[in-house]
Formats: sequence, structure tokens, C-alpha cells
Amino acid sequence: MFFPPEAFGTVFTSDSSEKLDLKAASHWDVATRYHDFKDRGASQDVLRKLRALSAHAILERAQEVLGSVVHPFHIQQAPLSEVPSQARDLDFDLEETIELSPLALRDSVSPATTRFPLTEQDLWMSYAVRRQQPLVLSVDTSLSMTGEKLALTAVAIAVVLLEFPEDPIGIVAFENEARVVKHPDERLSIPLLVERFLDVPAQGYTHLEAGMKCALKLVRETQKMSQGRIPSTVLLTDGKYTAGRDPAYLASRFPHLIVLKMGRETASLELCLEMARRGHGVVREVGDLTSLPKIMYGAVKDLFRGRHT
Repeated sequence: MFFPPEAFGTVFTSDSSEKLDLKAASHWDVATRYHDFKDRGASQDVLRKLRALSAHAILERAQEVLGSVVHPFHIQQAPLSEVPSQARDLDFDLEETIELSPLALRDSVSPATTRFPLTEQDLWMSYAVRRQQPLVLSVDTSLSMTGEKLALTAVAIAVVLLEFPEDPIGIVAFENEARVVKHPDERLSIPLLVERFLDVPAQGYTHLEAGMKCALKLVRETQKMSQGRIPSTVLLTDGKYTAGRDPAYLASRFPHLIVLKMGRETASLELCLEMARRGHGVVREVGDLTSLPKIMYGAVKDLFRGRHT
């Protein structure tokens, strides 16, 4: 259930002398000010409603960014009893059935010992399944990323979640410390995941090293679920860190690292380029943060096309 801003009228914070007027606020206004409401001590009931409204506004923005992406499929064979429910283009595989079923034993085994009729375990099928794309997102949520920046980052994450709804996606948020927002094997609704991201604390320091270490743990988790696909990691950072060590030494441990460098500051670009080079990936610059969701969408499309650049 979503609540229009005008339904709240005036919201009182913990200090009864301070009021927040939402009558003229748009859904997006609420999303960009969500952390303000938390900091000013809005009640849990009000925060719950504002969080749901913010997630709704973020998902609306994400849907506007999405275009048509052709999901790649690959062909597999299995007995009829083991064909997954999401399989497409199901077709009877006569050669595999003859080779692997009891029919293949007719010349070497007495017919009396051969099982007839054939069961679902004996009938082999070929079918197409969507190729999974294991992915880890590691996102800066320090104080420099609050307000509209945080809301736009949430839109970029929502774009990924909408395009990879059934894939092993892991999400890390880092500021003073790193925390897992979503494990690759978690199955939660996209609105709930967006709400969970919005509630990540925004602290003063940027511990990029911790964010990358946490992301590496999720990469290892995705490798166990990835059907042989190389896990990709997208790191959202401005290339600056105010806690921990220089994180460049970690980059070579990533199978594929895409760095989305946020902001126009050139001094921090060198670190981003170095991490992408060591991580067998590239840097995509996001000079204007409003373009972040579209740039994220472009990176997603390239992964679908099998391009690791």
C-alpha cells in the first residue's frame, strides 16, 4: 500500500516544535528526503509509510530507464522428470533417449530385463533456459551520498534488480564499515530490497577497502551458484577513501570489476582506473549523478550481451 505525500499533511518530529510539511511534496521529494525524516526523529509508523512511498517513487524512476533487453538463453538436455518449470522451447531428444534409455540395451540384455514402457526418467528432452548473470554491487553510502544522490543510487540498484529478478545478485553498502544488504541466494521482493537499502546508515567516513573486502565474500558466494558464469562486480565510488588502506591491492582478486566513478573530480580517477585495470574491467565515468541509472543500465546490457567491457 502506498501513501501519497498529501495524506501526511504535517509530520511532527520528536521535537514537537519542529514540523515537516509534506502537503506539496512529490513522491520523488519524499525519496530524496527520507534520511532527513529519520534524522529528525519521525515516528516509526510515519517512517514505515514514507519508506514505502520512497521505494515506490524509486521503482517508478527505474521503470522509466528500462528498455528492451534480450536475455540470452542456452540449451540443455535432461530427462523429462528433471526439466525445470521455467524451461522454454521444450523438444524431445530422440538421440539421447535411444542412447541413455533401456532401448539401448536391447541387443546386449535380455528383453525380459528391460523396463517397458519408458518412464519420464527415460525420456530425454532438450530445452532452453535463461543464462544467469551472477553480479555483486558494492555501493558507497557515506555522508557524501545522502539526499538525492542516495535516491538516484537506489534507482540504479533497482534497475539491476528489475533486469536480473531471478539471478544471484549480492549487494554491499559501505561507509564507516561495510554491510551486506542482500546475499546472492536471498529471494525478496524488489520493493522490500529498495526499502532495506534506504535504511542503510549514512556515516561520515568512506571505508572503500572494507566495501571491496565484503564484495569479495559475496563474489565467492555467487561463484557457487553461477552455473560456470564469471561473476561481475560493479563498484560505485567517487574514488576517494577516508578510512582503511588504499584498496587497489584487492582489485586483482575480482574476476571482473566494473568501476562506476561518480563525480567530476579528476584527482580520484587514477585510483578507479588502476582498480579496473587490475580487476579485468573498465571505468565508466558518471559526471552527472542524474545519469547514473542510465549508465548502470548500459553496463547491465553489456553483461547480457556477454561483453565484459
